[in-house]
Amino acid sequence: MDLLLDPPLPAAENMRRDDALLARGEPVLRLYGWTPEAISLGNSQRLDEIDATAVREYHLEVVKRGTGGGGILHNASEVTYSVVVPIDHPDLPRGLPASFAYLGGGVRTALRALGLPAELESVPDLTRDALCYVRQQGTNLVVRGRKISGGAQRRTRRAVLQHGTVIVDRDEARLARVFQTPEANVTARVTSLRLEGIDPTRTALVAALVRGFATDLAALGPLVPIAWDPAWDALPPW
Repeated sequence: MDLLLDPPLPAAENMRRDDALLARGEPVLRLYGWTPEAISLGNSQRLDEIDATAVREYHLEVVKRGTGGGGILHNASEVTYSVVVPIDHPDLPRGLPASFAYLGGGVRTALRALGLPAELESVPDLTRDALCYVRQQGTNLVVRGRKISGGAQRRTRRAVLQHGTVIVDRDEARLARVFQTPEANVTARVTSLRLEGIDPTRTALVAALVRGFATDLAALGPLVPIAWDPAWDALPPW
């Protein structure tokens, strides 16, 4: 399985690279960041679901994802992952919740290795909040009931892409304003590594995630570092 460790990139480039990797359809783990900070909206969301004035004042880029789910503020401390797996791989569960758990299992393993009791969220009812972090959707990783990582998927006939976040700093004031939701709602339902007393360097967090995914996706083979191949830029869209 390929391992691509990207530097922080602009929002449009991050989404373009994830789309290209889905079109490529080969097993890959990509870890990356965002510069400048950005808002990504799920593919069915509207721009009027966020506060345009706040977006301008905070100098945030805005990008649409090819995946679903709610909006996310990608701040400077966040680490984002994306995983691509062939759709016919025998270890990939067919059901959506089970496939989320499988493809995001490396995050749970990494967080547990860092000392956090991360679990897949179990909810009786789904919600549709504009802010992904406060949605209840059964695909989040939670620590003591509060979200610390979420994910979204897109599937083609060839492969599945799942990407998601690891929240290092909660950033509740900006989240509340940008997504027009009460700050109390954010603090009640979202946590972060630092709020949980864990403050790894970015290098240490990336290393923990690499080890976690290497363990959970071992059936796809050992992780082999690669560089971005410009040929992937010319692949037809999924």
